[in-house]
Amino acid sequence: MKLSIFACAAMAFLPASATPLAADASVAARDAEHELSTRQTASGCYYFASPTCCVPTVCMCAGSRIYYVNRDNVNRGLHGCDPPWGYIGTGYTSFPGSCCRIAPDGAVEKEEEDGAVQIIEASPMQSE
Repeated sequence: MKLSIFACAAMAFLPASATPLAADASVAARDAEHELSTRQTASGCYYFASPTCCVPTVCMCAGSRIYYVNRDNVNRGLHGCDPPWGYIGTGYTSFPGSCCRIAPDGAVEKEEEDGAVQIIEASPMQSE
């Protein structure tokens, strides 16, 4: 009994020991001119774009659900994914106008103009 009480108390203090990121923390993504904010939103959503798959900036949320960016918030200087706007679908390939597709094995692929198929994301089904 004492052990379970001690374990519960220890688990309660675990989140307090985490060091938060600074409000202006950012990481480089794709190239030097493209930075994404690492600040967490209340909605848990973040900006996502895939130029390779013809997907403009959208909000990516838990479970790979994608939503439109909240333009009202952006115009007021707030985060466009906190909260996001209308639901689009699950996975960025469900975006209207996406030029990528899901292969039968789960990989994300794109058909080139010459008919060749380019693998964008490997299949989650394949083990390495």
